[in-house]
Amino acid sequence: MPMTLFLGVLSLILIGLSTPSVSASDVFNVNDVTVDVKADTASDARRLALAEAERKAFYILIRRLTLTIDEERIPELSPEEITAYVRDFSVAEEKSSSVRYLARLNYRFKPDEIRGLLRAYNVPFAETPSRPVVVIAVYEVGVSAELWGQPNPWRDAWGTLDSRNGLVPIIVPLGDLTDISAIGALEALAGDQVRLEAIASRYNAASAIVAHNNLTINPTTGNQVATVTLIRPEDPIPLEAQTMAYEQRVGEEMGAFMDRVALANHLRIENLWKERNLIFQDDAGVVAITVPITGLQDWLAVKKQLSNVGIIRQTEIVLISRDQVRLNLFYVGGLQQLSTALDQNNLSILQEAGDWIVMPIGVFQPPKT
Repeated sequence: MPMTLFLGVLSLILIGLSTPSVSASDVFNVNDVTVDVKADTASDARRLALAEAERKAFYILIRRLTLTIDEERIPELSPEEITAYVRDFSVAEEKSSSVRYLARLNYRFKPDEIRGLLRAYNVPFAETPSRPVVVIAVYEVGVSAELWGQPNPWRDAWGTLDSRNGLVPIIVPLGDLTDISAIGALEALAGDQVRLEAIASRYNAASAIVAHNNLTINPTTGNQVATVTLIRPEDPIPLEAQTMAYEQRVGEEMGAFMDRVALANHLRIENLWKERNLIFQDDAGVVAITVPITGLQDWLAVKKQLSNVGIIRQTEIVLISRDQVRLNLFYVGGLQQLSTALDQNNLSILQEAGDWIVMPIGVFQPPKT
């Protein structure tokens, strides 16, 4: 196989593997929880490890669903209390010796019970996962702005970030010739929407966010300061959330500094998404919708997509005919949140002649005049 063709195929394979995400159907599942525990006996090590893994999984889930400022409003629960929220678990991998137990475990939690816990402590939460987002990491030092070249410790930090346990999966582009020709540092900083949409499309992502890191020196302390601005032209980020500064700690190496700042900004992106999709105590609604169809297969496809929308609690079919299905959707949150959740599952909702219509994205025709 010619080298250029091989590299092209490899790029496509990597793109396919680089989009870890939490779907609406498993938003209350936590996978790949690792533990490594030593004790006097193998059975004691396993028992302690499983309790530790269960606790880790529980708080990973709480952080996934809630804003950073609200995490601590959920008190420290006892192991017995946490167990009550666990539906089941499975062991993906395990090793043991006479005094040690290592494992990788997957947990499934009870959605209604977790929701009830958060409501009991008056903690708003989000449970709509976003489609993946491409992060364009521009690293600026002095008059030089770097994107694809090296060194770019800022892009490297995003590349090692694990976003699997959040609601917003992150993709860092490969930086191959296709990416380089698609967008450059200056075009990214200018918020070139056409080029940003093109690179997002290449990675099957919902959008692209430019994370601009301008590195300077604090003249008072002599420490480096990373001022990070998030740019997303097609879906503007609120002004107060666009820019934040982080100072390097004493003795902190550049790689660790960039890792810390990248993690903080991933949490910023997560919180921005959650803020738009928060569910409060009394948020609930019902909307009558029509799904146009050409046959049974159309309806079965839409029905499956609707079942993946986490904030839809119930669907009630009112009418089925050869060209449409009418039903009531019972959901939590507001209508805008419902629209966002449908969009993440490739469904659109719009109002036409007083009726709400739901169809797969791209199927809608312009409204009749």
